[in-house]
Amino acid sequence: MKNTYYIGIDGGGTKTNFILFDSDKNSIASVLMPTIHPAQTSFKEAVSILTEAREKLLINIKDCDYDLKVGAGLGGYGINKDYRKKLEDEFSSVFKEFRLYSDAYAAMLGALGGDDGILIIAGTGSIGLAKIGENTYRCGGFGYRYGDEGSAYSIGREIISKALKESDGRNKKSKIYDLVLEYFKMNSVNDIATSDFTREHIAGLAAEVSKYIYSCESIKIIFEKAAREITLHIKALSKKFDNKIKLSYIGGVFKSEFIMKTIKEMNPDIDIVSPIFPPEKGSILQV
Repeated sequence: MKNTYYIGIDGGGTKTNFILFDSDKNSIASVLMPTIHPAQTSFKEAVSILTEAREKLLINIKDCDYDLKVGAGLGGYGINKDYRKKLEDEFSSVFKEFRLYSDAYAAMLGALGGDDGILIIAGTGSIGLAKIGENTYRCGGFGYRYGDEGSAYSIGREIISKALKESDGRNKKSKIYDLVLEYFKMNSVNDIATSDFTREHIAGLAAEVSKYIYSCESIKIIFEKAAREITLHIKALSKKFDNKIKLSYIGGVFKSEFIMKTIKEMNPDIDIVSPIFPPEKGSILQV
């Protein structure tokens, strides 16, 4: 009887991680490759990346004959039909048996171990997902321009706004003013106001100021607001459930002990658990 091996893939906007799993879905080897996001790579480039990753992983299999199944959670595999079709065509050029999901859905499958429940992602952006049987529900995830509430980017943006208000007298000076200047390595907030920072750079400010939550009331208020925004996602998705809810989480915002403590206090009836598996394993749980 042939063994079955699995390749689980987590594809984002900057990189794609591939993990080879054995028949018991234990990891054997991994390889990190460039992004295959449909907005950033051509068909030829994506096929080349997939082929190279496959070859690097398969040399770790000693069997002469085996079955290979592939699951992938991919950025870009969402509501855009053209992106979905492009990714499906790319994978069909390299793999015989595969199943594609959005990166958020694969992350949810992994974090919850395939069980029903809620996943909140709060990193640079934010989104909430719920799984009940074969049904999936979404909350938030509308992007940094109009959404991403509770994300590290939204926290960073609020911190910058506070610093600007402190600079012209609308708010009383606090630790925020100096922290922002120091983080961006600038001498004036006027320079910050006219600078075009990346979302990731702004999001990084959240982790930097989180050290001062208990010593600066203005920072604490901003983080409390983020926890309330995350809780709004949780409350909205909770309405879909009849039984006790399991919730997991992914993203840098949850590295804040204050955020975790506040969210638990705001949601006392929900079972909050650490992620069970990474997205790569989540992508193969239903293959």
